[in-house]
Formats: sequence, structure tokens, C-alpha cells
Amino acid sequence: MKSFFNLYYDEICPTLKAIDIMIKSNDESVDINELSYLLHITPAEINKILEFKHLNKISSEIIPTIMLNGSSYICKIFKKSLSYYNCNTYQPKDISYIYNIDKEKVENAFKKLNLKEISSVNLPELFKLI
Repeated sequence: MKSFFNLYYDEICPTLKAIDIMIKSNDESVDINELSYLLHITPAEINKILEFKHLNKISSEIIPTIMLNGSSYICKIFKKSLSYYNCNTYQPKDISYIYNIDKEKVENAFKKLNLKEISSVNLPELFKLI
């Protein structure tokens, strides 16, 4: 069985890196199908978000707004992680909430590492145990 570490490094990290590159590109026009693929939401959902936010086109600066309103797992991680932006450490409940992982699994991983809090740098070690 794959650990959450595998999911995180094989799927989540590459997706977030690709989105980051797209945002930093400062493109005036972003392809809706490419963005749809990266965010794991349909072009129709993107269009609904644009309409709801009274936006006419997709530019790289609009991507975070779309992510904050998107329904996919990657969008939800983005939105939840923003609420912890200034945190230096995380408790089990925080990791469980951000990544939608069973709290008991996260708590057990913390116990195995003999930790009460963890920094983002040490998340890979935690994820290997989930």
C-alpha cells in the first residue's frame, strides 16, 4: 500500500509546482483546458467561478482566485493551507484538516515520531508513516 508520502510527492507536489510556474509566468491569457487539467476541475467549473467573480478572462494572476473557489482536492489543499500560512509548526489536527487525512492516522504517525508538533520541512517523514 502506498503511503501518503507517495501521493504527496508523486501527485500533489508536481501539480503545485506546475501551477506555481503558470502563476509566475504572468501570462495575460491562460489556456482553460491546461488549467482545468492542473486543477482537476472542469472548464465549466472554471467558467462558473469566473462568472461568479465577474471576471472576463483567465490570466496567471487570476489562478489563485480560481483555486480558492475550486472544488478539487488540490484547490482545497491550497485554500486550507493559506489559513496556516504564518504557522511555523503544525499539530496533528492541522495536518488532518489541510490534507483531509484521517486524524487518527496522523496522530499515530506523530506518536511514532515522538512529536507533538512538526514543521513543514519534516512533513515528508510524517507522510511516510501515513
